[in-house]
Amino acid sequence: MKEHSPPEEFSFLFPAPKTGMPEGAYDSVYVVQNGRFRFVNPQFAAAGGFTEKDMLGMESARIIHPDDQQEARQNAIKMLKGLSTLPYTFRIIAKDGSVKWIQETVHPITYKGKRAVLGNSMDVTAHREAMEKLKDLQALQNSILDALPIAVLGMHARRIVLANHAVEAVFGWKPEDLIGRNSRVLYRNDKDYLEIGRSVYNALKKKRTHTLEFPCRRRDGEDIICLLSVARIGESLKEQKIIATYEDITERKRAEKALEESERTLKELLKSYQKKG
Repeated sequence: MKEHSPPEEFSFLFPAPKTGMPEGAYDSVYVVQNGRFRFVNPQFAAAGGFTEKDMLGMESARIIHPDDQQEARQNAIKMLKGLSTLPYTFRIIAKDGSVKWIQETVHPITYKGKRAVLGNSMDVTAHREAMEKLKDLQALQNSILDALPIAVLGMHARRIVLANHAVEAVFGWKPEDLIGRNSRVLYRNDKDYLEIGRSVYNALKKKRTHTLEFPCRRRDGEDIICLLSVARIGESLKEQKIIATYEDITERKRAEKALEESERTLKELLKSYQKKG
């Protein structure tokens, strides 16, 4: 099989092959002139399942997904005019009809005495698919968090980095208002804040989870009792990342106290009745 060599003027783009090329390198190269491919290297052709012979003379817009053609053209024009230096992504239709994601940069050049476009690209399909899966997973996680009736907070060095919607019911804070704040806002005073910190972090040094009841304070100043469950993120507390849940058990504690008082009153009445008897 005849080996395809790049045009001499582009030889600097094709160094001697090396092993261990990092995944995602811009190793796909092409030249477009008058809207058609005049040169493609094997990597660029293979990204769409084509051969170099298939692509030479082909209209460059033909492989771009119809829904992305206008945006891809606008991005290319911006880069060619020097208005942008950021790589852009778009979809292509491969030879077998499958859809691939390409990330690309373009530069104006002169090819065989005429203006042309030099393109460098890489196949980012796997990355996009991984990002979509991650996005779906995050959406699922958010749905689970928001379905919980208890407040869930993620903290890094006692600063809140995650909050579900239930924090508004428990603490009166909207999630977006808590993000970035120190967890001090959840407690009655500095003494409580320091005490809960010592208790929780000392416990998590020895075990992964810890549960306790502790007084907290809502945004409107109302004091409540919360059942606090915390878990460290990772094998140790080195990065000081934890996840915590807060369940408002104020009414439960009041009911328990009322029950205890009723039982005590009943016992006193019984004692009094027995004495009279």
